Amino acid sequence: MFTESFKSRIERITLYFGITAFIVHVALIFSIKIGLLNIQYFPENLFGNPFSALFSPFSSLLVYEVYLLIYYLRISYTKSVAKQLEIMALILLRNCFKDTGHLTEGHTSLLNSELIKDLTGFIVILVLVWLFYHLDSKRSEIKQEMSQQFINLKERLAVFLMIVFFGLSFFSFSTWIGDLIQFSTNKISLGDPSHIFYTEFFTLLTFVDVLLLLSSARHMKNTILVIRNSGYVLATFLTRISFSLEGWERIITIILGALVAVFILWISRRRVFTQGLDSFQ
Repeated sequence: MFTESFKSRIERITLYFGITAFIVHVALIFSIKIGLLNIQYFPENLFGNPFSALFSPFSSLLVYEVYLLIYYLRISYTKSVAKQLEIMALILLRNCFKDTGHLTEGHTSLLNSELIKDLTGFIVILVLVWLFYHLDSKRSEIKQEMSQQFINLKERLAVFLMIVFFGLSFFSFSTWIGDLIQFSTNKISLGDPSHIFYTEFFTLLTFVDVLLLLSSARHMKNTILVIRNSGYVLATFLTRISFSLEGWERIITIILGALVAVFILWISRRRVFTQGLDSFQ
């Protein structure tokens, strides 16, 4: 699951699935537009406007990004956090296409739309992702040796997360498709696609991060590195909380989580903490 060949295979599968989902989504939307299907059987925010079809390929891309988060977790905690920030940026960008119908058809104003909130969050998070990678690139090439026990724990947790990732992806997608089918008959409340899978995954990821934090604390002599990893856990926790919020509260919480990650990486690289000490991967 962590070889280059397997990663390439997942990348191809994600690409083909994204293209297929996009074509099917567009076909359904235009079938509704020309009267072959009735819009009352489909959620309007996902099938009422052609631009909503862009939601599908971004969803496929997000699946691959979650795989990369787990892939890098066993190699570098910091890189996995960077992937986490990228995932949140992509979720916000994907959401920009979800409610475009109300704007393009003049049903709501830009300032009162969800688009302005998601777009603002996306721009801020993207800047913070750039800053995070900029700070990470300045880390020393000397790595602190970790015990084999800690390395084995990271491997086992990564394998566990990967198994959960595949299982939860299939379960969440099939459940949502089932709800979509039922929507046509009894108009049940359809779950927000932005919350499907990610709420449960980030809940589990928070607990995995805590386990890594507690284990790594036994193998580190540098207290600031323990604090740094604790800050990463807080960033993940804030990300998880954001899925339970709406509007600007959700955007602000996501930005706060990214700010914590960037700040904790910056402060942990100050000379007063790193002078005479090896860096930690």
